[in-house]
Amino acid sequence: MLVSSPFDEFVARYGATPRRGVFGMLVHTLGRRIVGGEYPPGSTMPNEDELVASLKVSRTTFREAMKTLASKSLVEIRPKTGTRVREQCHWHHTDPDVMVWHYETGPSEALLTALRDIRRIVEPAAANRAASEATEAEIAKIASAYQEMCNTIGHPKAHSEADRAFHAAIFEASHNFILARMIDVIAIAIYANAVAATPAVVRGQQMSLPFHRSVLDAIRDRDPVAAELAAHALLDTWKPATERLRRARLKESS
Repeated sequence: MLVSSPFDEFVARYGATPRRGVFGMLVHTLGRRIVGGEYPPGSTMPNEDELVASLKVSRTTFREAMKTLASKSLVEIRPKTGTRVREQCHWHHTDPDVMVWHYETGPSEALLTALRDIRRIVEPAAANRAASEATEAEIAKIASAYQEMCNTIGHPKAHSEADRAFHAAIFEASHNFILARMIDVIAIAIYANAVAATPAVVRGQQMSLPFHRSVLDAIRDRDPVAAELAAHALLDTWKPATERLRRARLKESS
């Protein structure tokens, strides 16, 4: 039903729906099909009988899976008229599963642009707040994650985990519980570097270390303006591996 994916490990750690059992596999199979465009926005999905037969699942499991997709606003279940795929503007893009499905099916330029924009908004603000609000223990946590980033250059998966921990610690140190959860939005972009682990990605990770260090130093110095500027400088170095991943998949499909 669901073919393996380089993002399976990410889902196991941070996904909203586990990829195990018939139910979990069904949710991810249908979610991929919707986000990947097999069932385009505005279209009516195949009827229940057809999908239950082709996917070899029970009606109960199928209906529960559809309810899960509806809770993520991907579909609208209409009695008697079928299930309609909602327009993308309604999708819960901040849901970890939805974000993963975007990446697994080849993130669009629109998604990557939106992600760059949101990072520009939230990361400098989080760094600014962390410089003002962080406790000594929280600064130590940021520093520890940075050191782990240094220690794991050349080991893409371990480095991506350390990179995520670095940003998560800054968000947490902002002492804004809503802002802290924004890590869920950018985490998949960080993890994508582990998926597209090319020599260029490793070089990029190494080159970004001084910029991460500048953010850490500004937070340590309790300098909000410097922390915000350092975060912007760090973002200037970000060239998403996912863009290369998307181009490679487009080439494969052509």
